[in-house]
Amino acid sequence: MQINLLPVYSKLAKSDEISSELSVALPPGTQLSQHQVDTYQKLINRDVDVVINTAMTGDGKSLAAYLPTLTHPRRHAFAMYPTIELSRDQQRQFENYTSNFGKTIRSEALWGARLGELASERSAKRRGEILKERFDNCQVILTNPDIFNLVMNYRYGSNIFSDQELPYTLATNFDDLIFDEFHIFSMPQIVAAITAMLFFLEYMQGNAPRFLFSSATPDPTLLQMMNRAGIKFHEVRGTYSSAGGDDLRHILHPSSLTLHKLHEDEITEIWLQKNIDIIIKHWQQASRKPKGAIILNSVVAARRIARMLADRLRPFAIKIGEVTGLVDSQQRHTAMREADLIIGTSTIDVGIDFNISLLIFETLDAGSFLQRLGRLGRVRYKEEPFDRYEAHALFSNRTPWIYDRFVQRLYEQGIGEGDAIDRPETLRNVVIEQDVFLQATAFQAYAKRWGILQAAHVIATLEGRKREQGFETTAKALRERYRAMFDLRDFGKAMGRYYCLVNKKQESAILDEVLLFRGSSPFQTAVWDDTVTPSAFIGYDTLALVQNIDFRVIDEGAYKAALAGQSDTTKKEALEELRWTIKDKEEQPLVLKILQFFSEREQLVLGWEGVRLRDYTRQVVVLKGWMINEPRISRDLDRLNQFLRRQSLVCYCTAKDASELRRSLKLPPHFPLYRVQQPGKLYTVAFGKAALLLEAEMLRFRGKDEEDEAIFC
Repeated sequence: MQINLLPVYSKLAKSDEISSELSVALPPGTQLSQHQVDTYQKLINRDVDVVINTAMTGDGKSLAAYLPTLTHPRRHAFAMYPTIELSRDQQRQFENYTSNFGKTIRSEALWGARLGELASERSAKRRGEILKERFDNCQVILTNPDIFNLVMNYRYGSNIFSDQELPYTLATNFDDLIFDEFHIFSMPQIVAAITAMLFFLEYMQGNAPRFLFSSATPDPTLLQMMNRAGIKFHEVRGTYSSAGGDDLRHILHPSSLTLHKLHEDEITEIWLQKNIDIIIKHWQQASRKPKGAIILNSVVAARRIARMLADRLRPFAIKIGEVTGLVDSQQRHTAMREADLIIGTSTIDVGIDFNISLLIFETLDAGSFLQRLGRLGRVRYKEEPFDRYEAHALFSNRTPWIYDRFVQRLYEQGIGEGDAIDRPETLRNVVIEQDVFLQATAFQAYAKRWGILQAAHVIATLEGRKREQGFETTAKALRERYRAMFDLRDFGKAMGRYYCLVNKKQESAILDEVLLFRGSSPFQTAVWDDTVTPSAFIGYDTLALVQNIDFRVIDEGAYKAALAGQSDTTKKEALEELRWTIKDKEEQPLVLKILQFFSEREQLVLGWEGVRLRDYTRQVVVLKGWMINEPRISRDLDRLNQFLRRQSLVCYCTAKDASELRRSLKLPPHFPLYRVQQPGKLYTVAFGKAALLLEAEMLRFRGKDEEDEAIFC
């Protein structure tokens, strides 16, 4: 089915609604949308704690976030982005803002590898000390929420200052804390953000920073938890029209959208082979050179499709580029700059800003559908538009009812084949409000079961006997606000569970997992991909790779030798990956060299060297002895298993089948579950943060109280 998306115009703010200090600071000729002015006013005023900007993708939410900093010379911003690429991209964008506004503002993008680089440059200073230097000397920090979360959970040590110093410095130095693209996160990240927020609000009272969430749709759970905790928030929405006018700014071009239901025997790769004429015709009919993107759910499928299309489209002079987790940062930048058609995954999805006229995309849920579609048709300042814009949304043959329901909901709105539809209201309403996509669980049970331990950790640190005085009153008030936020009967039970974990050496790994923002990568490996030119050097998840590749386990020396001819940036990033890989008994990092990609994914089956896995079901435990039983194609599998066996992993095991779990618990499509084979029995296991999420959902499914149930059986 094909429909036509109408153009989108955003309502401009009236000149008399723009404050004098903002009006004077604006570059000549700048027009602000109403939502940008509203966001600025709410951040400057102190009548709310949190501002949530839900304006459309492409409508200037980033500028809205930085307007206070660009207007007031003493205002500082701490901005968090879900990917390194996005933080780098936004730093470049912020530098454009400062140039346009005629400002000199010191900003810096920080991520793990960059912190390591700075520490080595400064005589091996600890990372906490590097962060404090930056907090004290930069007006704008662009980083990721993982670093913020580590700061707020006292995870950066120092030989110079106390645990409280970094959170205190962050809170006192920065006026605005910005969470960008927050809608892509789920319950553990919501809990982490609000837990930190409450600490700031209670400890600093009326001087706490303002918090800004830029999000396509505010999560209902986020709003509920803030309400219960007494956090004052305000939602800023954009106002849109499909017709232009003097009081409107053009933000999205009209485009066509075709919905495709894949047949029973089709995967996206086969569909693209059959429908490659869509791409060819788009290029042949254009008066100027187009640019396109294909956004997929699978990284390995993206690699196969990129190679297939490079072959098929070479006669038409259409250059293919790949932007996925299997490509290092320099190759991504080259692809974005030079390729005509970019094949990618969620790396494109979140934040990389580029101009395309053709979009083909798979989708998982309502959020990703709107996010990916939002890549197409953006009106760009002083840039000539393309002749036409077209999108093709692909719906899996495994869930054909999603396509059928989408078409039915359009018909119910009076939208038929070839009809026009507005994006901001009607299309958004059909996609989000009309239950077109299956609603996966929100993992609400996690909050009371495990998320509360993050709050308990804050309280325990504040109440610790060795801490400096002055936090007792804050800790007492926070106990009550955390109890209300999590809707608990008794906060003391959460403290009991916390101390149960913190006082046991092995079980402290479970608490470590709770305190991480996105969880750890228990199977991380450094990867030397020799199947591309130039070779790529990245970090990746071992279990995701071995289903799709033939590999060799190589030593650290060979890996470093292969880096000899690479750029300094590639070398630094590749060497940083060694820091995070799993290690063998000699502390050698795991490095996999990819020899080839399989044409189809092999079945992955794990094993465990213990005797009775059933003795460890229905509880979160820390176990060693995991290995890969299948696939056994690589001759180096036994060597790889030597690394895997020695890892102590947070896990949750159940005798239930993975498919049954996904169906009964409404788990998201890519929730990481693995099959485990023991003599005569199959189990399902989840690791790391996923283990905590699954255990909490299983408790609720069995009718147990996640607040009262003991952690250990």
